[in-house]
Amino acid sequence: MTIRCPHCGSPVRIRGNSWECGWCRDYGPISSLRPSERAKLAQATAPSIRFTVTVADTSQDEESPSGFSRAELEDMVRRWDFSKNEWICRDLLIAAFPEAVSRWTAEELEDMDTQDLLSKTGEKDPKAAIRMMRLLLDTVGEKLKDPEVAQQLLGWDMEDLLQDQFVQSPLMQMLKSDDGLARQLFQSAYVGRAQEALLEACDWFGEPELKEKLLGMLKENPYFKGFD
Repeated sequence: MTIRCPHCGSPVRIRGNSWECGWCRDYGPISSLRPSERAKLAQATAPSIRFTVTVADTSQDEESPSGFSRAELEDMVRRWDFSKNEWICRDLLIAAFPEAVSRWTAEELEDMDTQDLLSKTGEKDPKAAIRMMRLLLDTVGEKLKDPEVAQQLLGWDMEDLLQDQFVQSPLMQMLKSDDGLARQLFQSAYVGRAQEALLEACDWFGEPELKEKLLGMLKENPYFKGFD
C-alpha cells in the first residue's frame, strides 16, 4: 500500500496519526491527506510478519520479513521497483545483515523505515551501518544518476546516518582510498545536507586533503549549485 503526498504525489511515511513526505518534506495530520489516500488507510489491514534471524546464514536464499528472498529484494532495488513491496530497501538490509538487526524484535523492525534502521544501526555499530549503506548504493548502481533515486537514498534514507559523527569517523578513513564510494556520495543526482555535513566532518577530523578531494568531485557534479 502506497500513500501519496497531497502536494507532490510522492510516497509518504505514516507515523501514528500523521504523515511525512521524504521528497518535498511536507507533513501533516492524516486528515489532510486526499480522500482517496485516507480510504486506503481505512481499508488497510495490518500485515502478518514472519521473521527468523539466522546469524550464520546470509545466503542469497534467505527470506526477509516480507517473504521475499535477498536475491529478489536486490533485483527490485536494482530496478527501483516498489510495486510488490514499498519497503524493499529496508527489507533488503534486514535480509542481508541478520546479525546487525538481531538486537531488535520483529515488531520493532516492522515499525522502522530504511532511515530509522540505518540511523539506529549507526548508533550501535557504525561500521555495520556503513556496510548497509554501501550495499544499497552498490545495488542501485547507475540509478544514482536518477534524481528521484538519489534524493530518496542520500536526501532521506541516509541523510541522518551521514551526519552522525560516530559514523563519519570510520567513513572518513574509507573515503581516503575508496574513490568509488566517494563518487557515489558526491557525484550522484542529489546534493544537500549530507554532503555538506561530510565536508564539515573533514574539518572536524583534521582531513584537509580529503576535503579537497571530495570538494573537487562535488564541483564536477552538475547538480551541485552551492550550499545555502
